[in-house]
Amino acid sequence: MRRALYLGVFACLAALAGWLTYRYDTGVSPTTNPEDGSVTSGAYTNAYFGLSYPLPPGWVENVAGPGPSESGYYVLGTFIPDKALTGTILLAAQDLFFAANSPAGAAEMVDRFRQSMAKLDGMVIDDVPSETTMAGHLARRVDYNGVGLYRSMIALDIRCHLVSFVLTSADPGRLADMVLTLNNLSSQAKAAASAPRCIKDYAAGGNLLHKVQPVIGGSKYASIPVRIIIGTDGGVKHVHAIHASPEHRQEIERALAQWKFKPLYENGRAVEVETGLRFVSKLAQN
Repeated sequence: MRRALYLGVFACLAALAGWLTYRYDTGVSPTTNPEDGSVTSGAYTNAYFGLSYPLPPGWVENVAGPGPSESGYYVLGTFIPDKALTGTILLAAQDLFFAANSPAGAAEMVDRFRQSMAKLDGMVIDDVPSETTMAGHLARRVDYNGVGLYRSMIALDIRCHLVSFVLTSADPGRLADMVLTLNNLSSQAKAAASAPRCIKDYAAGGNLLHKVQPVIGGSKYASIPVRIIIGTDGGVKHVHAIHASPEHRQEIERALAQWKFKPLYENGRAVEVETGLRFVSKLAQN
């Protein structure tokens, strides 16, 4: 059963990545990134997304997953019981700035996922996707089963990411209990209110007033996705090179620190903006 459950979790992870290819603070810190979440005192907390999820009693964090992908897919955490492996929980996020054929939101993501799963031999969709609310966010849920395993996938939109929980168990009753633990998921209202405005492609066109191009030599990282937060003065206050070498990350941060944008005004007040852009290595250009 242990092997089957692990295979089920990572099959779901591969499917999500394929077709898309919490210490609590007083507010959103400009230096937090999606992968910065951690388990403390039995709860997973993530300041970037402003979420806290108390793990089910007797559950622990499993081995760390892979680093963020070039398409901005994150394995935020995997959780298992500390004794008998009766279920698994995969927590992931997909950056909508960099996903291939990016869905419009959680509803479209779950519908695509349902269609993808329905095409697999032996996989059964238990019900049509349904809308629910989790931690103050609208969420979409689909239940499905196959090869002796029962699963629920729930996705919600946060900061231009699709955050998803994939819960797996060989026992449908056990799975139902696991899903109920998501009712304990909480969101920090102050963090959500102070988060930057999330705008795709804000770094393109007339919004960019001055730039210094980073020098990116040959690398296995041919395309480097980068998220930035633009301050109210138009300067770049935070850089997150999602999938890059340490040398390229340092060079990108050096260059972007010199960029200047038009500030975004809402109701006569300048607000921070979070957006994304890609850099391509010279090796990939040749």
